[in-house]
Amino acid sequence: MHFDNIVKHKIIFNGLDIKEIDYNESINIGYGIDNNFIRPLGISMTSVVKNNININVIFHIFIDYIDDMSLNLLKKFAKYNKVIVIIYKINTEIFDQLPYTKHFAKATYNRFLMPQILDGIVDKFIYIDADVQCFGSLKSLMQLDFKDNVVAVVNDLSYVREKQIKKLNIKSNKYFNAGFMFIDIKKWNDNDISEKAIKLSFDNLGKFAWLDQDALNIVLDGKCLYIDKKYDYLLNMKHKNAIMPNDVIFVHYVGRYKPWTEWCLHPLKEKFLSVARDSLWKDIPLIKPTTYKTMKMMGRSSILYGKYISGIYWYLEYAIYKIKSKL
Repeated sequence: MHFDNIVKHKIIFNGLDIKEIDYNESINIGYGIDNNFIRPLGISMTSVVKNNININVIFHIFIDYIDDMSLNLLKKFAKYNKVIVIIYKINTEIFDQLPYTKHFAKATYNRFLMPQILDGIVDKFIYIDADVQCFGSLKSLMQLDFKDNVVAVVNDLSYVREKQIKKLNIKSNKYFNAGFMFIDIKKWNDNDISEKAIKLSFDNLGKFAWLDQDALNIVLDGKCLYIDKKYDYLLNMKHKNAIMPNDVIFVHYVGRYKPWTEWCLHPLKEKFLSVARDSLWKDIPLIKPTTYKTMKMMGRSSILYGKYISGIYWYLEYAIYKIKSKL
């Protein structure tokens, strides 16, 4: 499988002198997103920079389309924070036939391509989803010994693990969350992981509950170094009792109650907002409930946190909009 025409255009914003930068002496972080995730991306990047002062950071963003306002903000971000931001505008036609949803957008497959595109540029890079926020230094992670493994990963939640290990017949009896992967590019490409994962996804259309994550767990079975969950702490703020340990490095905001939405009312949302207020994306408002599903979530959260009048209002809105959608 050839990837020669995947990158349509590359844009580099230099906050550093790129000629004097050793990529392999820097922290390289990759994101695969669509234009809807620019705000959380920017706040994720801001959190990385704030917790890794005096370390060269290079951000690699893989996206099919990006608007002019976002380009300008990323250019300013690179300059103000003295980092390098590289935007790879990719041709996603290769993924047109693969399944995706509003929650799992087509951009989720971008991580298949990154090690191919970055081959010869950098030896290792950290892939994180845009709904991941950094709370600590990455120095210890960068010194990790991979041994013979292709990636360093973190276990998924137990209920996901147990179900998918059995369903996918994972021989190692382990299943990772693909929202964080520390990738050895040479080993990845030597093992043809991208090609195998793409082929597996096409061969199992409609069968993978977790889409590309399932495919990656199968092809990387037995090739993973499992590390502490503090590097991909899975936090679902749907649950009132959700907590965040003090030693976390990356927090992954899983589920549909994202901290940049109005229907997320969990107190830990403030951890995200405190960084957002200190970022170039501070003036972008939270996402409002505009569909009957998000109105239902707004109603649920309001009741859960004792805002009963608001809860009743949003449940009524939910009922009205749902009825209208069925007409």
